[in-house]
Amino acid sequence: MEPPPDIVLIFDRDEDLLVFESFVHATNWIEAMDVDEGEYTAAYSPDGGVLALTAPEGPEGTVALARTCNADLGDLERRVARYWRRHQVGQPTRDPLQTARFLIERDNKPRTGWLGRVIALLRRGTAGSAPTSDRCR
Repeated sequence: MEPPPDIVLIFDRDEDLLVFESFVHATNWIEAMDVDEGEYTAAYSPDGGVLALTAPEGPEGTVALARTCNADLGDLERRVARYWRRHQVGQPTRDPLQTARFLIERDNKPRTGWLGRVIALLRRGTAGSAPTSDRCR
């Protein structure tokens, strides 16, 4: 899979990693209130480009994300390595772009939670049976 051109990696104050396929995805998902309160500590492009994440209209406004003229690949790599140690225990550390691809692919896979599995089992168990009604008994 070819990665989208505007991938965004954002770290919060708990050092959790959020990955978005584009600036638009990131700014639509992130809340201005959290940006205003300093919830997000760093934002990067996969090549280490530093991104500025702001809430120019305050906590009730919109979120803006922009490229800066700065780069800090070393800090991004340290943060990504910390993510792998904390959240992907036993897996080898991957570089920022590989990590972004991994998380995007994981998040785009169809999910079948417990409720979906129960519904599928119920559908399988009732396939082909005629509807019943207490009035007909």
